[in-house]
Amino acid sequence: MPEISESTYLDGNVTQDTYYIETYGCQMNEHDSEKMSRMLEQMGFRPVSEAEQADVVIINTCSIREKAEHKVYSALGTLKSLKTKNPAMVTVVSGCVAQQERGRLLKKVQHLDAVVGTHRIADLPEIVERIRASRCRIERTEFSPDVKSLHLPGSVKNPAAVCSYVTIMQGCSNFCSYCVVPFTRGPEQSRPAAEIVKEVENLVEKGVREVTLLGQNVNAYGKDLNGRGAAHFASLLEKLEAIPRLQRIRFTTSHPRDFHEDLARAMSELKSVCEHIHLPLQTGSDRVLTAMKRGYTREQYFDKIRLLRTWIPDVAVTADIIVGFPGETEEDFELTMSALEQIRFDQIFSFKYSPRPGTLARTLPDQVPQNVKVENLARVHALQDAITQEYHRKAEGTVEEILVEGRRESGQWYGRTRRNKVANLESSHDLHAGDLVRVQIVRGLKHSLLAKEIDA
Repeated sequence: MPEISESTYLDGNVTQDTYYIETYGCQMNEHDSEKMSRMLEQMGFRPVSEAEQADVVIINTCSIREKAEHKVYSALGTLKSLKTKNPAMVTVVSGCVAQQERGRLLKKVQHLDAVVGTHRIADLPEIVERIRASRCRIERTEFSPDVKSLHLPGSVKNPAAVCSYVTIMQGCSNFCSYCVVPFTRGPEQSRPAAEIVKEVENLVEKGVREVTLLGQNVNAYGKDLNGRGAAHFASLLEKLEAIPRLQRIRFTTSHPRDFHEDLARAMSELKSVCEHIHLPLQTGSDRVLTAMKRGYTREQYFDKIRLLRTWIPDVAVTADIIVGFPGETEEDFELTMSALEQIRFDQIFSFKYSPRPGTLARTLPDQVPQNVKVENLARVHALQDAITQEYHRKAEGTVEEILVEGRRESGQWYGRTRRNKVANLESSHDLHAGDLVRVQIVRGLKHSLLAKEIDA
């Protein structure tokens, strides 16, 4: 998944019971932070914008890449001085680093009060209350056959928000050789379809018009339900399509091995499902794909792309790319570059390989030198930037539909096209978040589109 790092908070006055959440990682982590926000607010806490103002500070972590993990330890270092100034402050680490390090984290970081794993987010209220009452230190990292937090709705931080995340499953059972997710999130667990539909209906009643369905591998949705309301992912999309006033459905992330024609057909036939898919390639080399244990070949991936573009000719495809996997040769890397040239993704999220604890790839020989990783990543960026800019230039003069999400300080409205392109809009009309607007693309920029409204 794409990496993000941001603070999760709402504006509010500093009161006796306040909280601050720092979020690292992917959209799943961001949504987990929304769930923790909701639980804390139900306890009477109010969010603040700075950690030093808070009575409870949570660092919600990611360990999918080494860089993200380093950021967590840097944040914990900063937290030490705050805890010294305010010993009553409750300090919590949650998420994947918490799950990975478990009790070791409490031993390493003496100013830390609690370590809460990915399956134990729902225990947060009890943990906070216990620490405040007895100043104990708590580790809660056991995996559970039923992840209670999976069934919790998130907090809609902005009452005027028109876009929201909805978790449909958690965990992964693929065990790619470089990936820590099966160890930090556990095996795949799906929510019953009826529960998901009800959550989306409630969001729509509150004004949400677009939902993004979240899972480490949404294509595997329903495999684990064993007759308890099981529904394949395409069937779930059909159920959500029937919800009145829900205008757009997006989803992430898809695994190529589990991508089949039924999903391409659903994307083509269901009006609310947007013409965009994130389908990680990782590498263009069959030899490296095998070492990664990805479960498909280069040609099989190309077949998936051809299938998608047959059903949805204008589909936008984004992907993840890893450079410098152990044993990757220059020939392997050139196969990745040629795959980028041939497939021509709309956008990619590319990373240098970093060894993760407990993964098979960590033990592989022929680790690629850091300077080679840096050079090759720069080459990937340069090629993809050129491809993305070409797509954006070709969009000039075309007509698109954007869902208005808000207004910038400059006065420009902004939103995204159905193909997930950010569009900034100049309009003389009184627009509102949630409006669907037909626009003409005036200019294609490096990372976004400039548009003007078409008079009805």
